[in-house]
Amino acid sequence: MTRLRWPWSVRARSRATDRDEGVALVFALMFIVVGSMVILPLLSYASTVMTAAGGQHRKADRAAAVTGSLRIALADPSHLFTACSASGLHNEVPLATVDDLGITVFTECTTVAEASELSGEDLRVAMTTVAVGSVIPDGTVGDAYINSGASNPLMWWDDMTTESTGGKVFLPYLPTHALNHPANGGYMMPAWAGTCRVYFPGTYNDPVTINDSTPTFFTSGVYYFESNITFGPGANVVVGEGAIEGCTTNAEAAFYAVNAPASISISGIGATFVLGDVGRVVFTDDGTDTGPSVLFNSRLVDPTDVGNTVTSGVSIVSVNGSPFSATVSDNLDEPGYLQVPKSLTETNPTDTTPPVDAASTAYRPSTLVPTLAAPDATPIIDISLTGAGVATVYVPGYIAVPQGRINVTVGAGMGADKSVQLVGAVLAARVTHTTDLPVDLQMGFVNRVVQKTFKVVSETDPAAGKPHVVSTAVVQINDYGEYAINSWVITND
Repeated sequence: MTRLRWPWSVRARSRATDRDEGVALVFALMFIVVGSMVILPLLSYASTVMTAAGGQHRKADRAAAVTGSLRIALADPSHLFTACSASGLHNEVPLATVDDLGITVFTECTTVAEASELSGEDLRVAMTTVAVGSVIPDGTVGDAYINSGASNPLMWWDDMTTESTGGKVFLPYLPTHALNHPANGGYMMPAWAGTCRVYFPGTYNDPVTINDSTPTFFTSGVYYFESNITFGPGANVVVGEGAIEGCTTNAEAAFYAVNAPASISISGIGATFVLGDVGRVVFTDDGTDTGPSVLFNSRLVDPTDVGNTVTSGVSIVSVNGSPFSATVSDNLDEPGYLQVPKSLTETNPTDTTPPVDAASTAYRPSTLVPTLAAPDATPIIDISLTGAGVATVYVPGYIAVPQGRINVTVGAGMGADKSVQLVGAVLAARVTHTTDLPVDLQMGFVNRVVQKTFKVVSETDPAAGKPHVVSTAVVQINDYGEYAINSWVITND
């Protein structure tokens, strides 16, 4: 039998194919090795990136949480001012803990700096009485004028200035005032705004009486009264916008008060009462168990508001001069007892024609003048609290009524639960009071802290692990709520 043989060429191709298959295996092994060298670092890099991205995400969330906590604290700056006022440079006050984005944040504040209403060179005399024989009253806070009650009624003129000056008697100019006559009964806010009665600046020739518990708000500006304004039993009043919150705001009253006057004459914040003719301010409980609560906000005015800048820091001022001339007022001269220069306005500070002339500015000098024969003339400011109820009178601005009497009357044994604070300094002909006094009586000058600088620190819970994010802000806040962020840094570890 003959064996069949493959041709040579077939056998050669078979051996070549065997060799090719071996080479492919080598290349496959090399590809796997090289791929492993590339892919493993890539996977490691991707894992690192993903881990880092998670950390960045947590850091961003926590940074947002501490940022939100500061913004929440600043949502009500007046509240923050009050809450942090108890702190010191090394005495932290904790604020509300916030759980924002599911992240617990702790916030605390410390006081870095504070500023008072007046600096040393501006600290006017705290209490001045200029009628001959007048005495400094009980409850006086601050320095009393050394020549109060002097036998020469002109002596105080040498120490008188028209700007608040250290150690001097401050006699401010009169401001300009609106001649419109807003309603004596005020204006109600709409029902949706809550129960609230508002008054607008202007001229009030007839008596104004508030003797119910309806929350009442005097919008900011200058009020000129030629008759009584009486805060009677139950009165619940805030005068002017500012640190003390009223039942509404200047803006809301201007826009929404029902039948509000066309001319609202709102200016600055806080309010100034100007008293002319028989105008006077009365705070009384009428012997009932329900006393009034009347809180003034300090007056602040933009320096460019010509005619109103003289009211800055002034709460109550009288129109001064002789009330006995029908057309022209002169200096008040009660021989041997009381002498007061006529009032001038900021816009006519050296006018030889008296600017209190009724024909020119509609100001009339106050007629409520004590004399040697009748030293206890009707008080221009009369505080009469003879009942057993709670009563509060708070006036933080200057009171300048040099030809009028201020009187405080408290019923026998009725001083408890009564607070009378006239703490922006006082200038009057006389200040009189009963033997019984309010348990809290301050008349004179308290140099209030009106601006504070706080360091507000918000941090994530350290127990929550890394990253630990801290927000540190230095915030400057005025007592009436205006604020500025001086610096703000967010760090993490």
